Amino acid sequence: MDVPIFKEWVGTTNGYQNADILARVTGYLVRQDYVEGSFVKAGTVLFQIDPRPFEATLEQAKAQYAQAYAQAQLAEITLQRNTQLVKNNVISQQQYDTSYQSAKATIAMASAAKANVDSAQLNLQFCTLVAPFDGIVGIAQAQIGSLVGSGSNVVLTKMSQVDPIKVVFPISEQEYLQASAYINAYSALPKERRPPLFQLLLANGEVYPYKGKFDFANRQVDPNTGTIQITGLFPNPDHILRPGQYAMVKARVADFKNAIVVPQAAVTQIQGTYQLTLLNSDNTLSTRTVEVGPTYGPLWVITRGLQSGETVVVSGPQKIEPSMKVVPTAYPTPTPSSVETPRPFFTPPRH
Repeated sequence: MDVPIFKEWVGTTNGYQNADILARVTGYLVRQDYVEGSFVKAGTVLFQIDPRPFEATLEQAKAQYAQAYAQAQLAEITLQRNTQLVKNNVISQQQYDTSYQSAKATIAMASAAKANVDSAQLNLQFCTLVAPFDGIVGIAQAQIGSLVGSGSNVVLTKMSQVDPIKVVFPISEQEYLQASAYINAYSALPKERRPPLFQLLLANGEVYPYKGKFDFANRQVDPNTGTIQITGLFPNPDHILRPGQYAMVKARVADFKNAIVVPQAAVTQIQGTYQLTLLNSDNTLSTRTVEVGPTYGPLWVITRGLQSGETVVVSGPQKIEPSMKVVPTAYPTPTPSSVETPRPFFTPPRH
């Protein structure tokens, strides 16, 4: 049969998006509005900085803007009046020019005052720290009553988007060159048409129930390790996976065409060699040394030493003495139906 060949790499999980939550204004922390380690929606309030100083600053900026706006209106009225007067030669050109420049100056001052109002309004909004996206929020690094500020660079907490979640793993430069045609073809597909490629084996030995898709390859090969970083995306609707976990990424990389396979139970390993017991035409048994390839579920590929049509003994040969004849019974052929066979990673997909 055609046997898929799998390869495994050690990977690390990471958030699809990660964010450090920092204060953008200086003030005292008065409230924490989230439960540490919980899932929150984008826009959920995480922290509240005391807004009172910023509310006062906003009111002061509004008053200054109102005063500047009134002065600008008066200057415009005066300019309109002087425009008519200068046409009638009632006032001099110099008086008109002074009025004109005064009007422009007061309008500019009003615009600056309006900008101060916008800035004060923005700083007041910054007193409320909200989640930038849907994700898991971590442990709070600041306590209620702490003085926080934009200049301190103190991270109040961290959060990560975990559905989907990234799994990052390195492959060798040779593997990358072998898979480069596939990577280019796969990347050209719309994301919704990209087939799953990867399985994930968790640290407890369990197979993660969702298959992952190729996301991207890093821009360069690491000259220190000779590897390039590959990123896969895995659905994580139950938020089981969290950033920083180690997992084994498994992918089908090729197919062993028309391979000869036997049940694994038929293969005996003795001091680094592999042997099979064969049934001869006269119903006697003989032992043969063989070379083995990859396993496939309950089956084992025999790469050398066995021909198609020969009969292999799976169980019972240890009970038989040399030259004794046996009465063979058929052994139910195991099937690899339980083994996952996703699309090969190193074979370009069809558009």
